[in-house]
Amino acid sequence: MIRINEILISLLKSKTLTQFTAIELKKMFIKALPDAKNKDASQLVHRTLNKLCSAYFIEKQIDGKKVLFIKTPMFDESRLYASTSRKKVSKEPIINDNSHKLQKLKTMLNQYQIDLLGHIGEAEEFKRLFNEFPETKTSLYSHYMHARNQSSSMVGKIKAVEACINTLES
Repeated sequence: MIRINEILISLLKSKTLTQFTAIELKKMFIKALPDAKNKDASQLVHRTLNKLCSAYFIEKQIDGKKVLFIKTPMFDESRLYASTSRKKVSKEPIINDNSHKLQKLKTMLNQYQIDLLGHIGEAEEFKRLFNEFPETKTSLYSHYMHARNQSSSMVGKIKAVEACINTLES
């Protein structure tokens, strides 16, 4: 059994579709599903074609710059079954709740960025003090390292919060 997109199954089952390009299949897919983004459709088509090539259902032939896919005698539509979409999650309840979450995350992000600047400034000041008062370096070095470690930790927190914001916004 090979799991592929339901629309692609219906397109590939067509008896008239024996040889085609990835672009042609993508255009047929977008025509059948107008809401699909070009990039997403392209990725889905290419992943599907790679799966079908691996299963020897289709054969890839390169003719100059044109890449053709040809159904092989091993193409068996009964072994194709529809995969469930990963993006079919209802977004209605999430949309109402996201604005509050996003605001909270953005406030947190701003605070982390302020804290990061403080830790960086602290570490830079210790370095300046080391140059000006070298005799203090051994006793203050642990404070300098603590400030550096805190700034590294803040960078990690900032990246995590930014990733969460991007996920909620998409």
